[in-house]
Amino acid sequence: MNTYVITTILIVLLLGLAGIAWGLIEAAMLKITKNRIVLTDTDDNVASDLRILYFSDLHREFCLVPSSKITNQIAEQAQGKGLDAVIFGGDISNHGKNAYKALPYLTDVADACRKYKIPFLAVTGNHDALCEPEDLGMMPFDNMDGCIKYLRSARDGRFIAIAGVKDTGRKNRVWPAPPVPSAGIEYKAYILLAHNPDLILHMPETPVKVDVMISGHIHGGQIRTPFGLEFILRHDELPFKKVISGLHEVNGIKLFISKGIGCVFLPFRIFASPEINIIEIVAGNYELPSTFFESD
Repeated sequence: MNTYVITTILIVLLLGLAGIAWGLIEAAMLKITKNRIVLTDTDDNVASDLRILYFSDLHREFCLVPSSKITNQIAEQAQGKGLDAVIFGGDISNHGKNAYKALPYLTDVADACRKYKIPFLAVTGNHDALCEPEDLGMMPFDNMDGCIKYLRSARDGRFIAIAGVKDTGRKNRVWPAPPVPSAGIEYKAYILLAHNPDLILHMPETPVKVDVMISGHIHGGQIRTPFGLEFILRHDELPFKKVISGLHEVNGIKLFISKGIGCVFLPFRIFASPEINIIEIVAGNYELPSTFFESD
């Protein structure tokens, strides 16, 4: 074997080792993003209606972000501008049978929420579809699958609806409709929590106007490759429309997609650092028409 071939092999091996090392390092390099979602034309300086701390895609087996990173942010935000909710966007573990391994992690988050009297809400992800009901039931969050809660606007005290939908997993997938509020309940914005953002392309017909949808699932690609090969393997639709992470508007809905904090398949991230999202929502003076809800 000549020197050129040996040198080439060594360079390839070194690059491969460097890539693995960087993937491990970046998987632990947590970013805190601050995002503002404005639903109507309004002064940029107007106070927000809700402040949310959002994290998704724990995948506990391959998460290199310690729970203390989240609990420290909860404490910092709660003692600063305040938080109206902490929300987990689904995928507790890589395998449903391992969901119990995430219990200490999520309990740490729940304890921090309890200390500062902040609701801890969640929806399930596609990996959670195989969780045993008893394992899912012992999780220390309020499961929002198919449910609606109403939070008070910090700005004017009016209701803001937060609803969730269950992820049915990749096999025999069903795209669920957003829950419909009870007649007579007035709110100034409707926020939908859905693990998989592709729901926005398959939303069943519903009388509900969804203003904001918050999702995870895509991991920002997790390991970014030339030509987006990672998305071909994932079979997701939005990445092929250049909708991968951050804030977008799709079908008249403000869509925010988090890169999440954990990893699937391998504990690596490349050019897709894990993130916790601080999301401020400004609902403006949006009001439902008085005829929107009618009693039978």
